[in-house]
Amino acid sequence: MKKQNINAGRQRGVVLIITLIALVAMTLAAIALIRSVDTGNVVAGNMAFKQGAVLAGDSGTEAAINWLSAIAGVAASQADIPSSGYYATSQETLDMTGNSGDLTRPRVDWDKDNCGGLAVPACIEPSPLIAANAAGYEARYVIHRLCPAAGLANNCASTATTVAGTSSGAKDYTTKGGLSGEVQVEYYRITTRVRGPRNTTSFVETIVFF
Repeated sequence: MKKQNINAGRQRGVVLIITLIALVAMTLAAIALIRSVDTGNVVAGNMAFKQGAVLAGDSGTEAAINWLSAIAGVAASQADIPSSGYYATSQETLDMTGNSGDLTRPRVDWDKDNCGGLAVPACIEPSPLIAANAAGYEARYVIHRLCPAAGLANNCASTATTVAGTSSGAKDYTTKGGLSGEVQVEYYRITTRVRGPRNTTSFVETIVFF
């Protein structure tokens, strides 16, 4: 009788150990499931913010195109207009995002804080702020004429386009106004920076010609 009681006690001990192991395993599985769901929600949220930033970037680029269309190809495009974020040269050494860490390269003063007070060679001015939309995204842009020097177009990145003869509403394509035929028109690079909720930052670059 005593031996039977000892065996029953051992069996209850084994069952308790197995139960504890099963409980620990179920707890770990539940934690893993919760973490998986949380990670999925974070990824989905980040993708939504990213998509919102891209859409806001498109709006900023459209504003830049509207502004640029008034001066593209005419004498006004041959000089910098910093107050509007326009530059008549390509500024190839410019650190557009400021992420290079290279203080020998000029930067864009996106946050209007004198490039964070860094001792960079130049801190160029972007466009005035495009106010935040309903989703909280705001934008600024910088336009570069893809030419190595200001003034008349010379060795610029360009493409050929056909123009009609001069009329009262025709643009002055530098020295070829009044002639019909094929002329070279410059390319312009528009870089738009968008900032939104959760410090979402996105850059959109577009090449255009008129």
